[in-house]
Order: sequence, then C-alpha cells, then structure tokens
Amino acid sequence: MWHQTLKKFDIAEQQLLHAIDLFCSGERIISAITLAGAAEEILGMLVARTGQTNSLGSEVRDHCELFEAFFGRAGDPKTFRDLENKARNELKHLSAGNNVEIDLEQEAVSLIERAINNFKILRPESNSAFLAFDDYAAAWWRNRTNQFNGTTD
Repeated sequence: MWHQTLKKFDIAEQQLLHAIDLFCSGERIISAITLAGAAEEILGMLVARTGQTNSLGSEVRDHCELFEAFFGRAGDPKTFRDLENKARNELKHLSAGNNVEIDLEQEAVSLIERAINNFKILRPESNSAFLAFDDYAAAWWRNRTNQFNGTTD
C-alpha cells in the first residue's frame, strides 16, 4: 500500500487522540503540544469552512472584548492570536531564538481543549477519549490551582 487518500478530519482526529494519550501518560509533552496544535489548526479551519467560529476565534474575540472593556479601545486580534499560538509555534519553528520559556503542561491542556472544542463543533456526539481527558484536565487544573493557592485537596 503505497498511497492512501486521507481526509483532513481523520488526520486531525488521529493527531488529537495521540496528543491526549501522550499528555495523559505524562510523556513527551512537547510532542503532545505539537500534535494537538496541528489537530487544532486543521479542525479550526474545517470549522471556519462551515461558517462557524472556531475555538481560537472565540478566544481571540473574548480577549479583544475584555481588552476593550478594560482599556476603552479595541484590542488587536492578531496580537491575541499570536499569543494563543506562541507555544505551539515556538515548539515547531525557530521563531524567537534558541531558548523557549513556557509552561508545557498548561499549553498542552489549552491546545488539546481547543482542538476538542473544534472537533465537537464538527462532530458533537460523545467521545470517550474526550471525556477521559476532561476528567484528567479538571484534576490537573484543580491541582494547579491548589498549588497556586497553597492548599491541598
């Protein structure tokens, strides 16, 4: 089997499922981010083709609205889009230089969540891998919040 015809949705689904597996196993977080970022980008473009707002678009819109409410002037959507994609782009391109300072786990959770949100727009039925990730991510966020607040469960 030399050549295959692959649907972009199926490619993104496989990338997303592998990203979830890698993240939840605690291994290869950088690869999880790269795979989730690729899936999020493909799925986001597929969502946009349906005329709906993808996950990144929603986040950028929310940031712009908050910026305007706080500062009284419009925020630049490109600036917020670049900030949302900074980790993903830094891990796959030689963007800013040799060193990258990011919270790998937080970036993985955020990108996987964005990809899942896009996936659900296109295919809203329940998915056991996404439900398991939601539980894992909720526990991760709770633990992170408790560490920040100096409390324990």
